[in-house]
Amino acid sequence: MTKGRSLENALNDYLPEGTSGRVLEWFSNHRVLLRITRSRRSKLGDFRTGTTHSLPAISVNHNLNSYSFLITLLHEMAHAEVYFRYKRRQQPHGEAWKQAYRELAKPFLESGVLPENVNGAFRRYLTNPSASSTSDIGLAEALRVFDQDTTATLISELPEDAVFALPDGRLFKRGVKLRKRYRCECLSNRRVYLFSPLAPVIPVKKESDQSLS
Repeated sequence: MTKGRSLENALNDYLPEGTSGRVLEWFSNHRVLLRITRSRRSKLGDFRTGTTHSLPAISVNHNLNSYSFLITLLHEMAHAEVYFRYKRRQQPHGEAWKQAYRELAKPFLESGVLPENVNGAFRRYLTNPSASSTSDIGLAEALRVFDQDTTATLISELPEDAVFALPDGRLFKRGVKLRKRYRCECLSNRRVYLFSPLAPVIPVKKESDQSLS
């Protein structure tokens, strides 16, 4: 944890009201560190098993809304549960992890502390949870409502063939929607990438549009 701050204070700051007590109890019963980190584009959180010189540790991105923070934290706590139960390699997101995730989530789903839309979407997601909650469009949409910045342009809001940029500067052209994701072509290498409908992007105006402004 950050120096000068207790785990209890941190959990109260980042978790939804009424949820920190049960999470704090879990950490009290498990020798696991919690690290609240900078935003990472590649992941929302992770679990590391530790070494002979360090404790196992969970990290969660600091910029998640409180419900996303809770769901991500429970995801990583489930990894820790599997590690402590089996002490041997398991499939990262196999049945043991899915069952542990459901068990950890159950009290929060039944206590009424989650908004109805989040509760319902989270229940449906947990019937067969995947490696990332953002891959479940229903859950991602329910959670996005509580983001502080809801002004970002989503890829689903762009017309077909629109050009957009990512924060790293790469340019893409939006293609057709496949079953769940949009097929997009990177303009620098002509490779095709699949994007979630909820991916935030930066629209790029065409030169003809810019000349009219």
